Amino acid sequence: MTLLDKRRATPTLLALSLASAAALGACKDGGAGGGDSCVSTREYFANEVWPKVLGKSCISCHGPAGIAEEQGAEFRLLPSAYPGFLDANFAAVQENASISYDGVSALLAKPSGKTKHGGGAVLQEGSEEYRILEAVLAQIKAPKECPDADGADLEAVVLMTPEQTLRKAALHLTGRLPTAEETAAVAAGGEAALEQAVRGLLEEDAFYDRLGDLFNDLLHTDRYLIYTGFAVDLLNEEDFPNAGAWWNGLEGQDALRQQINRAVAREPIDLINYIVRNDRPFTEILTADYTVLNPFSAQVYGLDLGFADPNDPREFKEARLFSVRGGGKTELPHAGVLSSPMFLNRFPTTPTNRNRHRARMAYQLFLATDILRIGERPIDPSLSESYANPGRDDPQCNFCHKMVDPVAGAFQNYDDYDQEVMTDREWYPEMFAPGFAGEDMPKSEFPRALEWFAARAAQDPRFVIATVHTVFRGLTGLEPLVYPSDTDDPQYAAKLAAWQAQDSLFGQIGADFVADGYNLKTALVGVVLSPYFRGLAVDGELTDDEAAQLAGVGHGRLSTPELLADKIAATTGVRWIRGWDLEDWLRTDYKVLYGGIDSDTITQRLSHINGVMAGVAARMANEVACAATAWDFSRPADQRRLFPKVTLDQVPLGPDGQEDAAAVAAIKANIQHLHARLLGEQLGVSDPEIERTYNLFLETWKEGAANVAAGTENEWLSWWCAARVDPNTQVDLPPAEKIETDKNYAVRAWMAVITLLLSDYEFLFE
Repeated sequence: MTLLDKRRATPTLLALSLASAAALGACKDGGAGGGDSCVSTREYFANEVWPKVLGKSCISCHGPAGIAEEQGAEFRLLPSAYPGFLDANFAAVQENASISYDGVSALLAKPSGKTKHGGGAVLQEGSEEYRILEAVLAQIKAPKECPDADGADLEAVVLMTPEQTLRKAALHLTGRLPTAEETAAVAAGGEAALEQAVRGLLEEDAFYDRLGDLFNDLLHTDRYLIYTGFAVDLLNEEDFPNAGAWWNGLEGQDALRQQINRAVAREPIDLINYIVRNDRPFTEILTADYTVLNPFSAQVYGLDLGFADPNDPREFKEARLFSVRGGGKTELPHAGVLSSPMFLNRFPTTPTNRNRHRARMAYQLFLATDILRIGERPIDPSLSESYANPGRDDPQCNFCHKMVDPVAGAFQNYDDYDQEVMTDREWYPEMFAPGFAGEDMPKSEFPRALEWFAARAAQDPRFVIATVHTVFRGLTGLEPLVYPSDTDDPQYAAKLAAWQAQDSLFGQIGADFVADGYNLKTALVGVVLSPYFRGLAVDGELTDDEAAQLAGVGHGRLSTPELLADKIAATTGVRWIRGWDLEDWLRTDYKVLYGGIDSDTITQRLSHINGVMAGVAARMANEVACAATAWDFSRPADQRRLFPKVTLDQVPLGPDGQEDAAAVAAIKANIQHLHARLLGEQLGVSDPEIERTYNLFLETWKEGAANVAAGTENEWLSWWCAARVDPNTQVDLPPAEKIETDKNYAVRAWMAVITLLLSDYEFLFE
């Protein structure tokens, strides 16, 4: 059975997650289970050692802020909220296993009380927990590797063909359909040609527009596009004089001011795009000792960079910002996006917050570490009364502050009130000293504290995890799976298999990303070629456990407003725009109503259609069908995107009331073309879907033609649906090209078909 028939099955379409039919059923060495399935040492650690022993009994003392850490124990564990926790804990176990007491590994000797252990005897020899530790010790001595054995079986997922994948990737990455030449090359060359074609998409300007949106979902600096001048108004005139009198002197030049404001607001996004476009190591988003400016932002910052075209917003040059405060010229520090004036303003601080918010966001955005989730646990506030400085001394509080405060110190050189302005200060002695990951920052590095932190953060393994997660979210619209911590959940094993499969794939994509010199394009290609982007169907009925194993595979993603706007234009040739300024409805009035963000108060996209969004989609389908149908017929047949196989004279029945076989064949052939163009479906002429769509055309035409004959409807098309103007420019068409009447009712019948297809699941979701 295939799960492709989504739109015909149920309105709750996202619930039909295409999951793998692979069963967990792996044999555990020395444990429960059966069969001959291979279980790697790492998988055994994930399935048995962590959930049944370490994560259940040992983490309370050996985790962060536990008594073992307080007493200086070397064996430390990370809870599952930490990115990469499983591999870090496995490494800790391997190291601990190498120490022995009277021939017994410390991993067994200490918890069983055979040698000194601060927690006393917590395991009984012969217990299940003891046996599990014995088994993992044996596997550490003779590690077992099992190809593709970590988690659920991704190989069980039926993937899109290379041609189908190319279509989806082209729409997602560049907002266009693949060319006939690209499709033919991929059809002939298979997977290798597909990878090459996807990499080709990553060289187009349109991709960098998409990449900018993807990273704005992370940084939300497009907040400063809301009002013309908003971004420029944030800049201190003492540092950047052109942000004052010169900018105000442009009053009335709205188009120019908008260009300048956009350039300043998008400076951190443009830096990311520049790094990716030029195949620079992606670590430079944190470590770059420069920023990039276009002709408009360069004027604001008072730099003459010698642009080839002073009016080209896509021309960027590397630059270093400087301040002229006090009459001097002081070069400002650069640490990738971290030092960007827009980043510093988007994630501000206060005299009491002391850069902790910025530190939390640095962890979350670039190190895949959610400090709030890690610190989520019951706290007794009355206990803090015993401490003069709870943030530093109370174990309930310093658990998080030991991570946050040192990184907050990396931002110590910025003013508490004017966010991007440099200041001199002594770091607060009541807070943990500036540093990162247990390393204190030398005081000699304080003047360049942010660069010191950025260099270390970029080399932290969590930077790779965060990068892969960002790409995965951007391309699939899904959050990475969270490690299942409830071992009592009846579906725990299935959810664990799902997490392991995804974690393993992310690890491989991350390894390829690093091996290619931290080239983000490699991570993008890795996600596009993965089952999470390409998953299409599975064979056979699924049990609940089997469905849960790969719950994130093969989701149809609800197109964002931006993606849908591009898809409408790419498939129909018509943009859904406002008549007065030619701006896309889905990028303006309906952007938030259709589940998008404004980067200000709304920063989380909706992934499921609600009633309001359904109304927007219905209006879009009706209005685009109205604008596109007659206009497409006004073009020469070889220039039509929607109706290349029919004419307006071809209707199902002849004057004698008999079926016109040639006309019906042409109509059905064009319906096939529309299903392929709008929905990406390659269907045979006898497919039930083609027949259903044809019946809609037939019944609409018969009823409408009868009404025209009876005089209850006239042959004139409505003003908006007639081919009077180019719908994308609103420029009048030549009289010979205009179509304003519909005597055969064919235009309106085809409008019904276009409306149907544009409101289809396969169009709204990809």
